[in-house]
Amino acid sequence: MLKKIIKSPLVVSGDAILKEIIDTDKVIKMYQSQFNIDVNKYFGKIKKFGIYECANTKYRFYYPFNIDGDGEFYEKLQKFEWYYMPWKWENEITLKSVEKGDKILEVGSGGLGFLEKMQQKSFDITGLELNEQSVIKAKEKDLKVLNETIQEHSKNNTNKYDVVCSFQVLEHISDVHSFLKTQIDCLKKGGKLIISVPNNDSFIKLTDGGGLLNKPPHHMGLWDEKSLKKITKIFNLKVENIDFEPLQKYHFDWYINSIIKEKIYKNRFYRKVFNKFKLKNILIKIVKRFQYKIHGHSIMVTYTKL
Repeated sequence: MLKKIIKSPLVVSGDAILKEIIDTDKVIKMYQSQFNIDVNKYFGKIKKFGIYECANTKYRFYYPFNIDGDGEFYEKLQKFEWYYMPWKWENEITLKSVEKGDKILEVGSGGLGFLEKMQQKSFDITGLELNEQSVIKAKEKDLKVLNETIQEHSKNNTNKYDVVCSFQVLEHISDVHSFLKTQIDCLKKGGKLIISVPNNDSFIKLTDGGGLLNKPPHHMGLWDEKSLKKITKIFNLKVENIDFEPLQKYHFDWYINSIIKEKIYKNRFYRKVFNKFKLKNILIKIVKRFQYKIHGHSIMVTYTKL
């Protein structure tokens, strides 16, 4: 049985409260059905897992912590073309915010797209990556990628980098305190910590809490603007900028279907009117017109080390 209160993985000695219980068998069947991936071994004998909320920061996370995926799991997901996009919204913003002389560390280089383009632009950039296939590809492309954790890397690289960034990585981590602390340790005083994650206060929360990939063994944490801001209460950081991803074309159908299903079809009257007058095309036109004012999938926060 899951405990109602456990210790927060973000705040040392802080408490976290059980908010929701999820059936493991249901998640296992969904991974098999949607992605043809057997995730049984990640759950073992665990029949149920919980979503807990840190009392101090409102950061939500999955527990137990030992149900996250390994390299084999990510290699299977990597076979889907959409999994590692070579260049994304947050990469472009980061490119515009760094200076040529900056020494950059990317934690979790994944598909290598950001690191490769930054190296082509003559930036001094190092990547850390645990997926062995990605590390092999990096060597073939003559990219500087190390097969080590940020905790290992920080031991010999304190106060070394002007920028430490991680894109769509923090949500996969269960030991978030150690992960964040060692990134900050690697930064020079006044350096930038840049983090992008799925925004769990955006439209993605409408679809079964963000969909299957927002659950273990894929994601272990559920971040939003509030919890990301609260990081500054724990570490020696200051928020410099918060950027919300505009709704992207490749998320357009997901957004439309989520709005219809969760905002319209759940109300019997709205559903009847919506279908009778065939309002879907009008909804699509309205969303397209205001697309770049709608908060999309992700949020990015830039911090300065004080």
